[in-house]
Amino acid sequence: MKHSKIALMLILASILLFSCNGEERRKRKEAKKKEVIQPDMHYGFDLNKFDVHKGEVEKDWTLSHLFAKYDVSQAEINEAYIQSKDSLGLDYITLGNEYFMLCRTDKDTIHNLEYAIYIKNKIEYFIFDFRDSVTVLAKRKPVKTEIKEIAARIRKGGNLSFAIDREVQNTAVSFPMIDEIAGIYSWSIDFFHLQIDDKIKVLYEERSVEGEAIGIGKIQAILFNHKERDFYAFRYTVDSSTNYYTEEGKGMKSMFLSAPLKYSRMSSGYNLKRYLRMYGRIKPHLGTDYAAPYGTPIWTTADGVISRAGYGRGNGNFVKVKHNSQYSTQYLHMSRIAEGIKVGKYVMQGEIIGYVGSTGSSTGNHVCYRFWKDGKQVDSRKQKFNNAKPMDSTYIPTYLKYVDSVKPMLDKIIYPELDTISEEIDTMGIMLEDSL
Repeated sequence: MKHSKIALMLILASILLFSCNGEERRKRKEAKKKEVIQPDMHYGFDLNKFDVHKGEVEKDWTLSHLFAKYDVSQAEINEAYIQSKDSLGLDYITLGNEYFMLCRTDKDTIHNLEYAIYIKNKIEYFIFDFRDSVTVLAKRKPVKTEIKEIAARIRKGGNLSFAIDREVQNTAVSFPMIDEIAGIYSWSIDFFHLQIDDKIKVLYEERSVEGEAIGIGKIQAILFNHKERDFYAFRYTVDSSTNYYTEEGKGMKSMFLSAPLKYSRMSSGYNLKRYLRMYGRIKPHLGTDYAAPYGTPIWTTADGVISRAGYGRGNGNFVKVKHNSQYSTQYLHMSRIAEGIKVGKYVMQGEIIGYVGSTGSSTGNHVCYRFWKDGKQVDSRKQKFNNAKPMDSTYIPTYLKYVDSVKPMLDKIIYPELDTISEEIDTMGIMLEDSL
């Protein structure tokens, strides 16, 4: 009797366990039925619905290489090329750019391509549709533009490039910003002679795609504190012409640019008492040397006419420009003179006249910039020139109201603290300076 009770209990326990397991399995099946696979959306497609192949364009690839593995005929490739080139401007595909191949998931096909997505850049991409007939679409991701602000400080061993990049930490933003700032102040600030603790504040438009900053738009306003003096610059449009003006409405431009090339490094200044060991005597340096990488464009610092252009044993390849009866400038040691630059040609301020090199009596890549005033060579960095004509007085009241609305935004931006910088960062600053 005792054994019968035990057997009965075991049977009941087994039935209960089986029932529980069955119920658990049933619940799991129902949960699985209810489970919804979330779409994996990219470039307008749910990638879950395709057999996706992702890669990067390799060296010397054309569209033929891109589609070679994916059951696309040469006739279809030719049609895709004609459409993308003629109507959409896609002349070639670029090494390293990403692509996605969206193939059917059929079990009985291999790489049966329906769509191809070629990523041209952060904004632009192209969709190739091979389903029925070949069609190609050019697409753009939405770009968000918002006002941002930064402040930076020149530190020991650093320069403008290092100062801005240290704060922004995104070369897609910092590099174009540095170029813009250097261009805006190219008439008023000597970027080759910045001081430790010079400071800058910037109000600018930042462009972003899907939360990633990809560049800048317009720089709205800048405050550059150089040698303890404030230099304001405000972007403003008068009669459809947009320029930067001081807080009083004076133009930022002057007759001469402060240097004959983009922001780089001054390697040797004008010096009447320069001692050269190789000659064992004093030999004045009547120009200003700007070190820069080989091939860096050199531009004329003011409008004028080419008075000389050629090669000299000491000067190397050089160009001389006569600006008026009082001023002339000369540019030495070029790797080559720009095409079309010859005696008698009129050139405009900022026009490229040659490229940095080390021809003639030169020990490294640089341009020697020489400046004549009334027939005498003088120190270009000590010359003072009047700013461009201010805006018409009828626009000044409206402009000053605009300045009153923007200037407080600049003034409230806080400069970064001047802290102790490590030797490693100092070295980085020097390396950056040498490379620009």
